[in-house]
Amino acid sequence: MSVQRSMLAVLFVLTAAPGAADAQAPVPAAPVDTTRPSIRVVRRFPPIEVRATLHDPRSSQTVRMISGSALHTLPVDDFAEVLALQPGVVAQGEELHVRGGRSGETATFVDGICLDEPQRHRPPLGLPLLALRSADLVSGSPEAQYGCGLAGALDLRTVDPGRRPSFAWRWQTALEDRWYDRASARIGTPLRVLGLGLTAAVDAALDETWLPRLRSERSERVAGLSFDWRAENRVLGWVKLAPVEQPQRFSAQVLMSRHLQRPYDPAWTHVTWVGSSGDPGSPTWQPGHVAYNAADHLAVTDERQVATIVSLSRLQAAGRATLSLGWLRTRTVTSLTGEPGMQGFGPPAVFGADGYHVVRGDYPLYRESGSEVLTLRGDGEATTRSGSGIRAGTGITYENVSLFELDNSLGEIPVDPLRVYHAYAPGGFGYVQGRWQTGGLVMNAGLRAEYFTAGPEGRHQTQPWDGRGVLSLSPRIGFAYPVSVRDAFSLAYARIHQAPGRDYLYDQRQAISNRQPLGNPALRPATVISYEAAVKHTFNLAWALQASVFYRDVYGQVGMRNFSQPGIPDGLHYVSEDDGHAAGFEWSLIHAAGERKRVEVHYTFMEAWGLESRPEGDPYGAVLDERTVPIGATPLSWDRRHSVLLSSTWPWKEDWLLSWSTAVGSPLPWTPKPRRELFADLALVNSRRLGWTENTNMNVQWTPPFAHGLMIGLEARNLFDHRSERTASVDGFPNLVINTLYDDYSAYRTETEQGGGAYWVSTGGESGYWVPVHDPRLLDPPRTVRLSVGANW
Repeated sequence: MSVQRSMLAVLFVLTAAPGAADAQAPVPAAPVDTTRPSIRVVRRFPPIEVRATLHDPRSSQTVRMISGSALHTLPVDDFAEVLALQPGVVAQGEELHVRGGRSGETATFVDGICLDEPQRHRPPLGLPLLALRSADLVSGSPEAQYGCGLAGALDLRTVDPGRRPSFAWRWQTALEDRWYDRASARIGTPLRVLGLGLTAAVDAALDETWLPRLRSERSERVAGLSFDWRAENRVLGWVKLAPVEQPQRFSAQVLMSRHLQRPYDPAWTHVTWVGSSGDPGSPTWQPGHVAYNAADHLAVTDERQVATIVSLSRLQAAGRATLSLGWLRTRTVTSLTGEPGMQGFGPPAVFGADGYHVVRGDYPLYRESGSEVLTLRGDGEATTRSGSGIRAGTGITYENVSLFELDNSLGEIPVDPLRVYHAYAPGGFGYVQGRWQTGGLVMNAGLRAEYFTAGPEGRHQTQPWDGRGVLSLSPRIGFAYPVSVRDAFSLAYARIHQAPGRDYLYDQRQAISNRQPLGNPALRPATVISYEAAVKHTFNLAWALQASVFYRDVYGQVGMRNFSQPGIPDGLHYVSEDDGHAAGFEWSLIHAAGERKRVEVHYTFMEAWGLESRPEGDPYGAVLDERTVPIGATPLSWDRRHSVLLSSTWPWKEDWLLSWSTAVGSPLPWTPKPRRELFADLALVNSRRLGWTENTNMNVQWTPPFAHGLMIGLEARNLFDHRSERTASVDGFPNLVINTLYDDYSAYRTETEQGGGAYWVSTGGESGYWVPVHDPRLLDPPRTVRLSVGANW
C-alpha cells in the first residue's frame, strides 16, 4: 500500500504545474562533464508520455482527457464522434453542444492557434485520427489562455516524428449493399538533417450513406483518376516537421481538408421519362431516357480548408517561452456542381400539383464564401519548486471574410436576391494566469482581455454602427484543495466572452425576406458566467472517479428581432439579445491500465433552456410579415436531461482487441404545430419529447502472429439497429409553403402521433388529407457492418 501511495503522489506531482496538460515537455539535460570517459550508447528507447488517469488535481478546470487508444481504436469515423462520447456533450446530426451551449461555442486549438472558421465559428473540418496523439476537452472553467469559446475549448495534440521510420495504414469497406470506403495512413521518418523528422497522415472517406441514391452517375477526374463522388466525401491531410529529440522546441504543421456533400431531399425525387414514338414491342420503339431528374438539380456543397501553424519554443528548467504563427483559409461553394461560377444556374425550382415535389428547375441558391485568419501569439510561463507559477501571453489577429449569395427562391416577390460583402478587421488579446499555493489550498486566478471590431466595412452596411470596437475583460478564479493524495476538491468561477460570427455583421440589402435576417455590425460579444464545483478521487493507479456540478448563464447571444428603420421595408435583423442557461451534474468512472486497456463510464444530468435555439429563429412562419419573437425561456432543442455513455478498449488474449461504445440518451424536445395555421403559442415551444435514443458500435480486431503487424477487423455500427428519431421536422427551403410558411411535418406528428413527416393536400375548405413522406433524414442510420484491413510497422 505504501508503494501505491508513493506512485500516486508522483503522478499528482507530474500534473501539478501550470500547463501540465502538456506534460510532454522534457526537462533540459544537465551539462555534460567532459572529464569523464565517453559513454557508448547501445540502444535508444522511444520516449514514454506520462498521462495520469485524471487531470491535474490542483487545477480548477474540468478537463476530459481523450487518450490515443480512444482516438485510434474506438469504432468512430471522425473526431466529432469521439467528442460525442464525452460527458456534457449532446450530438445533433453534425452539431455538437457542450454543456448546453450552441454549436460553434467550443473553440478548437492546435499549438495554441484557434482554428475555428470566423464567419459562423464552425469548427475545423478535422484532422486524420492517425495524426492525433491525444486531446483535452476543457468543458468547465477554462483558464485564461483559452479564448474564443463560450462553452469551453478543445486542445488537440498531434503526433511527433520518431527516431525510427514508421508506417501505419487502414482500409475499411461496407459489407452490405451500400457504398462505403475509407482509407487512412500515417508515415513518419527522421530526415537526418538538423535533427529533424517528418510525419504525415491522410484520411479519405467516401460514403453513399443510408439515404436513397438518386443522382445520375457523373464521372469526374481528380489527380488523374476517374470516379464518381458519393453523398458524403471527406478528405483530410496533415504534415508535420519537428526535431526528433525535442519536438516541443520547433514544429511546422500543414492541415488540409475537403468536405463535399451531395444531399438527399425527398422533395427532389421527381423523374420525367421520355421515349421515342411507337408502341412498346414494335420495331420502331426504343426505351426512354431521363429528361429531368430532380435529384441532379439539387445543390452540392464543397468546403475546403488549409491551415499552417509554426511554433517555436525555448525550454528551461523553470519555464517556457513560445512564439506561434497560424494561418487558416476556408472556401465554401454551394452550386449545382459544387464548383465556383454561375455556370448552370438556371430557372428556379417549380413545384408540382401536390405543392411538394419539384418537377422542373434548379435549386435557387448560389453561395460562395471565403475567410482567412492570421494569428500571431506569444506565451510564457514560469514555475517554482513549490508548485506556484504564472503564465502570460498576448496575440494579434487579422480576419478577412467575403460572401456572394444569390437567392432566387422568392420569384416575383420584390426583395433583394443578392447579398454581397467583403470585410476585414484586426483583433487582439492578452492574458495572465497564475497559481499560488499556501498550505493545502491552491488558488488559480486569471484575467483575459480581448478586442473586437467590425472593421472599416462596418460603416458601410444597411444597419448603423458607431464605429467603436469592444474591449472585453474576462476574469477567472478557482480554488482547489487536495484533501489527500487520492482526493481533490475545487470551486471555480469564470466569465468568458465570444465575438459574434462575422456573417451576422455585414449586409447591404434593403428589402429582405425572413429567411435571412439583416446583418448588424453593432453586434457585441456574448458573455457566459459559469460556476462549478468538482471532486476528483483516485482509487489506485488504474481507477479514478470525477464528478462535477455546474451552472451557466449566457447572455448577449445572436438572435433575431423585428425592426423598423426609415427608408427601408420592415423586417428581421440580428441583435445581441438572446440568452441561454444550463445546469447539470456530471459523473465519470475511468479505468486505465496502459494504453490499450481503458474503460470509461459517464453519466450526465443536464437542463438547457433559453430564448431561442437558432440565431435565425424558428425557420417556419411568414416570409415577409412580422414574426413572433421569443418572450420567455423554453427548453432548447438539445435539452437532453439524461445520458449514459460507455466506451471501452480492451485486449483479449494477445492477438485480439475489442473496442466498444454505447450512448443512451433521454428524449429530445420538439414543438407541436397547428395544421396550416401560423404558430403563435410560444408556450408550446419544445413542450413535447421524442423517444429515447440508443446507439452501440463495436469493433473487433485480430492481429495474426505470423503476419508481421497485419490487422483484420470487423466493425458494426448501430449494432442493435435502433432507429432513433433525430428530429421532428426539417427546413423546407426553397418551398414557400410546406415546412416554410407552415410546419407540415410537426403538424402531422401533432395530429397523428406518427413520425416520418407528411404534407397536407387541401381538397377545399378545411378538408384534405395527409400524404406521408417517410423522410429518412429524420431517423438515425440503420445498422451497418464493415470489414477493415490495416497494419502498423
